[in-house]
Amino acid sequence: MMEHVNPYQAPSADVSAVPTSGGYDETGPLSPQGRFGRLSYLAWGMVFGVIAYIVMIAVGGSMMLTQDMAHPRIGMLWLPQLAMSVIFVLFVIRRLHDFDASGWWTLLLFVPFVNLIFALVLALKAGTAGANRYGPPRLTRGWEKVLGYIGIGFWALGIIGILAAVIIPLLAR
Repeated sequence: MMEHVNPYQAPSADVSAVPTSGGYDETGPLSPQGRFGRLSYLAWGMVFGVIAYIVMIAVGGSMMLTQDMAHPRIGMLWLPQLAMSVIFVLFVIRRLHDFDASGWWTLLLFVPFVNLIFALVLALKAGTAGANRYGPPRLTRGWEKVLGYIGIGFWALGIIGILAAVIIPLLAR
């Protein structure tokens, strides 16, 4: 008799052989497998964000120097943005795996207003202690901690900026 396999089932890892202490996720950051802690998530997001924006500035600047903005090469500006979007989705999947949630929750990124709450959940929710169905926790390296804390500072500045943009016009009335 043939066993029915659901093709839409979330991937899972066999953690029965994984020790609950001492074992760490060693997968690369661009793999959809494995887990990302909060600081690793923020750090890698910042690294790839800076790389993507440098590439977009370089491509856009070279087009402006050649005065060729109407040329079909303008589509090249979308390539870094598309690559960054794919990488960001991979990071979100890994972050979801850290607190034992399916990567399919990534679809919430495309729902207006819900994506704002979802971003806060990704940034604030603690990961599962020890191994979960997606594998052992990932060790957060020192440089990831530093960039993660810088990322938290940027988040705080962004929230303050948004609040100021809303409150200052109300007070000016």
